[in-house]
Amino acid sequence: MTSSFSRRAVTGGLLLAPAALAMSRTARADDVIDARHVLDEAAITVERVRAELKPDMDNALSRAKAVLIIPSFYKAGFILGGAYGDGVLVSRLAEGGFSDPAFYRMTAGSIGLQIGMNSAEVIFSILTEKGVSAVLNDEFKLGANVGMSIGTLGVGAEAATTTNIGKDILAYSKTSGLFAGGAFEGAVIKPRKDWNAAVYGVGNDNPSAIVQRNQLRTAATLKDVLAAASST
Repeated sequence: MTSSFSRRAVTGGLLLAPAALAMSRTARADDVIDARHVLDEAAITVERVRAELKPDMDNALSRAKAVLIIPSFYKAGFILGGAYGDGVLVSRLAEGGFSDPAFYRMTAGSIGLQIGMNSAEVIFSILTEKGVSAVLNDEFKLGANVGMSIGTLGVGAEAATTTNIGKDILAYSKTSGLFAGGAFEGAVIKPRKDWNAAVYGVGNDNPSAIVQRNQLRTAATLKDVLAAASST
């Protein structure tokens, strides 16, 4: 009689029945589609936000050691509730270009967000090695790190040219009122290891390793947009 183990597939050290394996493959395929959509939106977001916030944003991008882009930061609920958004983190490579993207999710309480706002585009320009290391940790809470300083600049916010000197991270958005009330205080930034594994392969979901590479061809548009912005 055929062993039950011969009718099962081994994935990541786990034995999966054929139906479960098919579901796992479908889930990974869906993750890849979703991740690529966010990647495409990230390039569009850089162009849109940059168009509103030149030259301050270009200056920050030229100095950035890494950039985290959240194309759609959604508000879930009215006044009280939560907010979330998926995005990508790219790091500055030694040769001056940008790395492959690692996928992230940002979540936050919605207190302080503009009432009636459905979504916003947010870009974090990470200017110091301390800032990069903090984001590459498994979980990073904005405003909770001792010695970590975060500045903001957006349409309707005060210009950050002088007040944000010496900041580790600068947050940009073209949504008026997004930064009122310290909207990002306590926001949690965490790797989306499921998307990282789906795009780069099981066992290759570590953001620190991902951002050392420059091989993902589907990320070329985002890298080109960032390179153009940071060279002006």
